[in-house]
Amino acid sequence: MVIVDSSSYKNFLKSISKNDIFVNYVLKKHGVHPANNDPLVIFIKHIIDGETYVINLDHGDMNKIGVDPIRVIDLIIQTANRVFVLDKKRFLNLFKNKNVYDLLIFEFQSGYSQSSDLDFSTSYHDFIKFKVDVNFEGLNFVIPMSKHIESFEITYEHFKETISEFEDDFSYNQINGIITETLSEVELHGIHVDESLFNKYFEDKHIKVTGSTVYTEYNIFTSTGRPSNRFGKVNYAALNKDDGCRKSFTSRFGSDGMLLSIDYSAYHPHIIANLINYKIDITLNIYEYLGKHYFNREILSEDDIKKAKNLTFQNFYGGIREEFKNIDYFNKISQYIEHRWNFFNENGYVETPVFKRRITTDHISDPNPNKLFNYLLQAAETEFSIQNINRVNESLRIKKSKVVLYTYDSILVDVCKDDGRETLLDIKSLMIDNQFPVKCHVGKNYDELYEIDLK
Repeated sequence: MVIVDSSSYKNFLKSISKNDIFVNYVLKKHGVHPANNDPLVIFIKHIIDGETYVINLDHGDMNKIGVDPIRVIDLIIQTANRVFVLDKKRFLNLFKNKNVYDLLIFEFQSGYSQSSDLDFSTSYHDFIKFKVDVNFEGLNFVIPMSKHIESFEITYEHFKETISEFEDDFSYNQINGIITETLSEVELHGIHVDESLFNKYFEDKHIKVTGSTVYTEYNIFTSTGRPSNRFGKVNYAALNKDDGCRKSFTSRFGSDGMLLSIDYSAYHPHIIANLINYKIDITLNIYEYLGKHYFNREILSEDDIKKAKNLTFQNFYGGIREEFKNIDYFNKISQYIEHRWNFFNENGYVETPVFKRRITTDHISDPNPNKLFNYLLQAAETEFSIQNINRVNESLRIKKSKVVLYTYDSILVDVCKDDGRETLLDIKSLMIDNQFPVKCHVGKNYDELYEIDLK
C-alpha cells in the first residue's frame, strides 16, 4: 500500500496501532554517511497481516507525500507496539526516536556471524551498480521504486524468523541502548577536517571530501564485540601516526577551539585488576609496581620498567608463566582464567562483566583458556569505555564541546574554549571513573598533541 494522502496516512496509522512492525528505508545519497543524508523512501511491514506500506518522500516513480520523515517515524513509533529495525545506531543518524529494537543485535547475541552491511540487493540493483560510477550519489533515484520494494521484501523475509524468535533481556537492552546510542551520538558529531589536507593524505582511498566534516561509522558486530570504525575506506580506529595524516583533523571552533585526547594509561592491567577484584592505587605506575615483584627489588630503572611492561603483556596474552604465579596479581588472574574456562566448558557460555553479553561456542572459534580470557578482556574494555563515554556525552549536551572519536583506550574531544577549564576537568573525571588512570593531550590538530597536567 502506497501512502499518498492524509486519508491513506490515517488508515495506515490505524492499521499499525499497537502492532509490531518492521521499518527500513532507502537513502537519497548512495554511499554517503546517514548523518549527512536523508531518507528517499520509508518502508513499513505489518508483522501480523504482512501488509507493506510505502512512504515515498522523493522518488519520481510514485506520488510523494510531503511530510517530515523525523516526525513521521516518531509518530509511527508512538503508535505501534514494537518497532524492529536493522542497525539502530545507523537509524539514529537519521531519526531521533530511540525506542526501536535492532534485529542485528539480537542475531549477534545469538551467535550469528552478522554485519550491518548485509546486502539484499536485487539483480537489477547489481546491474545498475555495475553500469554507473561507484561514487554516483544519485543511484537510488535511478533504481525503480518497484525494485526498492522487492529488495525490502527480500530483507523482511530474511529477518522474519528472527522477529518471531525475538526476546530482549538485560544484555540486549544494554547493547541496544547504551552502546548503540553512545556511538551513534559520537558519529553524529563528525570530525572537523582541513579539506585540502584530508584529500591529500587520503587520496589513495579514492574518496574526495567536500565540506569540513567527515563521519565515522562504528561496527559493533565483531567477534569480540570490540567496535571497529571505518567509513569511506578510511580506518578511523587505526589512523597512521607517522605519515602526517592526522594533521587533517582539526577543531571546528578554529582559534577558539582545540582537540583534547584522553588516553587510558595501562588500561588492560587496570581492567584485569577490576575483573579479579585486585586493588591497585591508580596513581601508581602499574608496570613499576609489578616490576618490583618480577625483579625482587624496590628501585627500578627505566629499562627495568620497560622490561616489566613486556613481561606483563607476555603473561596476559601468552598465558601466565609458572614462575610468576607466586605474585598475587598473576595468581588471581590464573584462578580467574581457570574459573571462566571451567564455567564455559560446563555451560557453553560466559558472560561479559558489565553488560552480561553471553560469549558462546558460536562466538569464539577454537576456544582455549587464554583466548576466552582475551575475549572477556576486550569485551570489558568496550563496556567500561562506552559507559564512561556515555557519561561524557551526557555532560556535554549543554556545552559546545563534543566527543568526536573513540579508539579503544582513548577519546578525542573537540573542545570549545567557551566551555572553560572546568569542562575539561569534568571530562577527565568521568573517564577516570575512580578506577582508570588517564593522560591528557591537547593541540590544534590530531597529529600535534602535547601532554598537559590537567588538574
